[in-house]
Amino acid sequence: MSWSASVKLLRLAFVVFGLVAFVSCSAWFINRYFGIEVHALAVRLWPPLTAVQVEVKELKKIAGWFSLDCGHVRHHEDADRAITCAQRALRTGQRFYLAFDYVGLDSHGTTGLAASAEGRVYEVDTEELGRGTFEPVATSSSRTKVTVTRCERIPIEQVSFRNDRFLTCLDASQNK
Repeated sequence: MSWSASVKLLRLAFVVFGLVAFVSCSAWFINRYFGIEVHALAVRLWPPLTAVQVEVKELKKIAGWFSLDCGHVRHHEDADRAITCAQRALRTGQRFYLAFDYVGLDSHGTTGLAASAEGRVYEVDTEELGRGTFEPVATSSSRTKVTVTRCERIPIEQVSFRNDRFLTCLDASQNK
């Protein structure tokens, strides 16, 4: 090994050691003087995706680019325009996606429909466990669960027990 190669290797080792020492000291400094642990700081800087963000990402992936966005109906909002848009897209064979929020006893989430370029319709349910009506007494951390189901029948309009209207292709026994 030549002298210049060993100098480059030594320089690289010194830089790596310096970076490790800097990161370690920075983590100690932040924890000591600000009371924030490093993993908590990372969660604050880069928070995990919400159930709605996960749902929309999955719906867009199924529907594809340049698909019709029929909307996102929040809990207790009027769903007329979104349902009409989706039903029209189903009749014309157009790709689309739409989402409906719901709140359960121990969870909240979003359920939606998406039509792919092949004409297949999928129902996507994203549920965030540990949040919901009884959130103060629920679990201390939340967990997101995504379920994608291919529709075997034409989506129909249903009303939940809290008077929220939504489209679904699942049986009533499978709905929330």
